[in-house]
Amino acid sequence: MKPLILFSGTTGMTESGLPTWVLNHNYAQIVQRAGGVPLLAVDRNCVEEYADMADGLLLSGGRDVDTRLYGQEPHCDCLSEDAERDALEWKLIPAFLERKKPIFGICRGFQALNVYFGGTLYQDIPSELGGEHNTKGDLHPATLNKDSILGRLFGEHMDVNSYHHQALDALGKGFFATAWSDANGHSIVEGIEHETLPIWAVQWHPERMTGPEAPAGCVDSLPMLEYFIRQCRK
Repeated sequence: MKPLILFSGTTGMTESGLPTWVLNHNYAQIVQRAGGVPLLAVDRNCVEEYADMADGLLLSGGRDVDTRLYGQEPHCDCLSEDAERDALEWKLIPAFLERKKPIFGICRGFQALNVYFGGTLYQDIPSELGGEHNTKGDLHPATLNKDSILGRLFGEHMDVNSYHHQALDALGKGFFATAWSDANGHSIVEGIEHETLPIWAVQWHPERMTGPEAPAGCVDSLPMLEYFIRQCRK
């Protein structure tokens, strides 16, 4: 059977005021192309059942993680937080950890994993580090750790996209950096991998670097999801 991949999504609201959970189609599409079956988590009261049923957890992109989860008060007016999603993911992550099932994070998911494991974030790159890193998907170079999953898949360099205004500061316990890029002379971590657990994540959006919406000339990121699916088969 194909591995079942559980996604976390973003909360939203219908025009009539009803709450929703939302996931961009391209996340599901890249998982399907990589050989998995996508499933969206929609109720934090079902976390144990989700974790029993699914073979892996993919934390997708979205709004900012609550600053209080990494011991800070908000100090910029550009934050857009999602308390309901935080509550769901802070139950999903330990449920999958307990079962030793793989977890992969993208953008917000990258930041959420770092925070869950005790790391911190720069709340806003322009105001804290200077320069603009949210380039609406423009590609920029990243250096990869050759002794990491990313390095084994793509070598020591690749171009990645950028949609984020936050960045990792202190790394979470057990993580090492696997990719870096530059922002105004500052080295920003773009990838992390856990030393002992099947957990890794990237700051960029690989689901937007494959298929028909991939920028011209970019390296197809499908191998990243294929690797994750292989992890979930074990």
